Amino acid sequence: NSPYGAPCTGMLKKKVRKKWENEHLGEPLTYVWGMDANEKNRAERLIQSQPEYQHEFPLIDRQISKQEAHAILDRLGIARPKMYDLGFLNNNCVGCVKGGMWYWNQIRRHFPDVFEQRAKLERNIGHSCLNGMYLDELPLDAGRKNDEISQDCGVMCYLTLEELKE
Repeated sequence: NSPYGAPCTGMLKKKVRKKWENEHLGEPLTYVWGMDANEKNRAERLIQSQPEYQHEFPLIDRQISKQEAHAILDRLGIARPKMYDLGFLNNNCVGCVKGGMWYWNQIRRHFPDVFEQRAKLERNIGHSCLNGMYLDELPLDAGRKNDEISQDCGVMCYLTLEELKE
């Protein structure tokens, strides 16, 4: 992890996308993003940084939150990634270096082998993914627990489901 983001984001997401874009030069490209209603600023930054492409944000356009997106998929019979059922807020790689203290305590709880591997790796390279401490120093109660992503269906969820029926 670094002030410029994690290198894996560049390699596993951006590099792959850029390669695909280069293979489709001259074709009109429209990206459909899964950013939710609370990520309008992120969407605006993305549009500014990639003006050469068209962008669509169906969740933002319909004012659908992440929770409502999960609820819609649940009612359509589409299972969400297991990380959400374990209480994680994102479906990042298990042991993502961008995680905070609460995240790492959850990794320790659900994936102790991954936690141990990352803690040993930190010591081997002499740098931690957390600010100010190594994983093997992390207190068991450290970090802020955020609310889990439930699958409760709100107004926008029900309206979207009705729209899908049409």
